[in-house]
Amino acid sequence: MNKSNKSEISQLVEKVMLDPILLRRLSNRVYELMLEDLRNQRDRSCNYKGLL
Repeated sequence: MNKSNKSEISQLVEKVMLDPILLRRLSNRVYELMLEDLRNQRDRSCNYKGLL
């Protein structure tokens, strides 16, 4: 990651942290992605159990 990218990311983080609506949207999206990942892990786990 170069200095320019770090600066852009820092600016974006600051913007999100100062805007409650953006922060809520980000939080909701992270939560959705975590749920999706848990479902995928559960599905893979069930598939592996069937192979044993």
